[in-house]
Amino acid sequence: MKTHLSALAASLLASITFALPGTASAGLIFQSAILASAQGFGNAPRDLTLQSVGSSVTESGSVGVAVGGGITLGTPISDSSVFLGNGISTLTGTTNMEAPLADNQKYGIPTIGSLGIASASQIGILFNAAEPNGDSINVVDLTLKFYTSTGTFLGAIDGQQDFRGTNPGNGVAGFTFVVDSAQQSFVNGLLGIGGAGTTLALEATLADFAGGPETFLIYNTNNTRGPGGPGTGGPGTSVPEPGTAALLGLGLLGALFSRRKLKSKA
Repeated sequence: MKTHLSALAASLLASITFALPGTASAGLIFQSAILASAQGFGNAPRDLTLQSVGSSVTESGSVGVAVGGGITLGTPISDSSVFLGNGISTLTGTTNMEAPLADNQKYGIPTIGSLGIASASQIGILFNAAEPNGDSINVVDLTLKFYTSTGTFLGAIDGQQDFRGTNPGNGVAGFTFVVDSAQQSFVNGLLGIGGAGTTLALEATLADFAGGPETFLIYNTNNTRGPGGPGTGGPGTSVPEPGTAALLGLGLLGALFSRRKLKSKA
């Protein structure tokens, strides 16, 4: 009897455990409701660029902020420094980072002031994968880091996403990561400390790639910085949820019906 009760208690505990949400949650999540245009190359800004060399299984790279300000390349933080980190740390070095290794069109450390970002809900990271035939690619880890204007590290969040294809259709070429609502209060706390001079930097690790280069761009989802540079309009366009779209469609049909009814009476 005692053994039976113990087994029943264990089963009940397991059921409760699986029903509860996990203690860790991704700080950066892929938002499929945002359709983003391609960044392209040339003068289009990017904040992190990765290109595989040889037959490497993964490609990774990091951008950071130096003490006193200025850009650093190839020196990532450890996952232990990431808020509710996913257990993955970016490899040290610049092997998978394209030259020139400088603050230019391929790498950047924008401030939230320059992007017009006032809250975590406005932060978007546009990922463009240059894979042949729209092949799959796995963002094993994407980490967004926050610094003061003088290079003091404030904190970081991360996320991951396995893309089964890199062409989502409708002429859209970019994938946007946003800050998960569960971690927006944490990020807003960091922004409050750093103010408008809060500086953002990225590091990432990718797998299942065959082409490249792969690029990331930090932007304001309210369209204050687009692929063509500051002030050109952002790459993100929100798509209404299916329920909202259906209601809009019914509203339009109702308006057309009313208009035709009025015309027939006239």
